[in-house]
Amino acid sequence: THLAALGALDTAGLHLQGDVTVAATVGEEDGGLGALSTVLRGYRADAALITEPTRLALVTAQGGSLVFRLTVPGRAAHGALRDRGVSALEKFLPLHKELLAMERERNDAMDHPLYAGLSNKMPINVGVVRAGTWASTVPETLVAEGRLGFAPGEEIDEIQALTEARIAAAAARDPWLRNHPPTIEWFGGQFASAEVSADAPICTALGDAHEALAGTPVAIEGVPYGADMRHFIRFGGMPCVMYGAGDGNVCHAPDEFIPIDDLLTAAKTLAILLATWCGVAEAQVR
Repeated sequence: THLAALGALDTAGLHLQGDVTVAATVGEEDGGLGALSTVLRGYRADAALITEPTRLALVTAQGGSLVFRLTVPGRAAHGALRDRGVSALEKFLPLHKELLAMERERNDAMDHPLYAGLSNKMPINVGVVRAGTWASTVPETLVAEGRLGFAPGEEIDEIQALTEARIAAAAARDPWLRNHPPTIEWFGGQFASAEVSADAPICTALGDAHEALAGTPVAIEGVPYGADMRHFIRFGGMPCVMYGAGDGNVCHAPDEFIPIDDLLTAAKTLAILLATWCGVAEAQVR
């Protein structure tokens, strides 16, 4: 989107009066090491824009997300004598139920205007479950890996502590888990939350660019997923927003796609934004 916008301005013979840096980074799905490296290497700007698939909405707040690994102990036994064993799978079920209860309670308590339209503002998803070694053996270990979301304004350490306390409380209610407690590890992508004021200059400028093209005010929203914008805000001290073509509802899905019309709209909006933000002059013909 950035390159298309810059190419359109160049084709139109317009020369930007300010500098634009395009950072094509890697690792966004697992912690944003590319964006963080960009910031740590000293790249700075008056504002940053990430073209995440926002359905052409202006996103000024992103949730945080943590990846966890929950290991549940059991006791192996022959499947024909399963009552002599303790199934780690069965002991995982009340822990999973506790995570869902925590998700529900936190959603009910959350009050943030940018998230009012989301039914699940802080989702907890268990994406991987591994248990047992053979069909005829009671599984003595279960390992579950998942993703846990949290709200803008909340910090990683407090959410980790809250989750660990909820798992410990659920384990304490079970006679086996009370004496053989599950363990929780935090690994992989650990995304802090981030937010910028909706009246920041970059928000106003992007909103004006969108309205000039679309004829309607831009929607301002928050998203429940982690994103690279936190690195630019938290470590780079730069206001950062997201605006782009595509719908996050189809991300990681079998039919993930971006409508071409939306991509063109996003590129045109970005071209208008760059022209107004940086100022333009007609390029000199040589």
